This record gives sequence, C-alpha cells and structure tokens, in this order.
Amino acid sequence: MEHGKSKFLLFFSLATCFVFLLCPTYAENKINPRANVNLSPFESWRSAYFCIMNNYSKDCAPHNTLTFSGKLYVSQDEIGNYCDGGCKDHTLALLKCAHEVKRKGFLFENGASLLYVYNKIDAACNQHSALNTSYTKPNSATSLYGRYYMPLVSALTTIALLSTFSM
Repeated sequence: MEHGKSKFLLFFSLATCFVFLLCPTYAENKINPRANVNLSPFESWRSAYFCIMNNYSKDCAPHNTLTFSGKLYVSQDEIGNYCDGGCKDHTLALLKCAHEVKRKGFLFENGASLLYVYNKIDAACNQHSALNTSYTKPNSATSLYGRYYMPLVSALTTIALLSTFSM
C-alpha cells in the first residue's frame, strides 16, 4: 500500500510540472507596460524599455522616432508635419508611458531625462523651430570632484580612528 501512494505522488508531481511547462504564464505585458506591477526597480526599468520599444507609428517617419539614444532631430522643414501630423502626440505618449512606469531615474543613453526631451519637443512645436534633443551633461565642480570627496573623507576618518585607538 505504501508503494502505491509513493507512485501516485511521483506521477502527480510529474504531471503537475508537465502542465506548468506546457502552459506558461507571462507576468509582464510588453504591449501595454502600464499594466505591469513594477514592484522592483528592475521591473520598472523593463516596463520603461517596453514603452520606448513600442515606438512604431504610421504618423512618424523612421528618422523621427524616439529611441533609447534620446537623440531626436527634426529639421525646420519637417517640424510642421511632425507637430501637427500626430508624430508629436505619439512621442509624448511614449514619454508619458515611460514616466508612469519609471517615475524617477529614467535617463536616455545621452543622459537626458524624460522631462528634458518633453520640454524640447514642446518648445520646438510651440516656436515652430527645428527640434534637436541632443544633450550634453553639465560640467561643474561638484560633478568633477564630487566623486573624489567622499572616499577621501572616509579614508582620512578611518586613519584618524585607527591612530586614536591603536595607542
């Protein structure tokens, strides 16, 4: 009787594993990333990735689509069609989606934030001027020497503590 129960348990567990392998569940929604649960930073980054990857629109020319580089250039001649033809609305929808799933810390490859790109697009369409979202990181004394300051203070504090307590 004992042998029959163990066989049943073995076959039941194998059948359960087989069912789980045949019927996988997909926890993340790649088409609508706003539906994802984004509990961890990794999940929110992936959802923001899916937002930007859903960048195909029939209203936008391929060279006017926003990518992870953050660079978007629309010439003076094309800005009217870009702003009024629906491409601007599509790009702003991508930015809004990325903002909703990754509230803080989303930067494009060039270092530009979502707000920077949004403001550039908005300003170019309001002024009917060429759109260029290339971004150069600000160079200031804090960004240049800030990364050396804390290790130096930590090292000096450690040396002071060691010399105080080793006497």
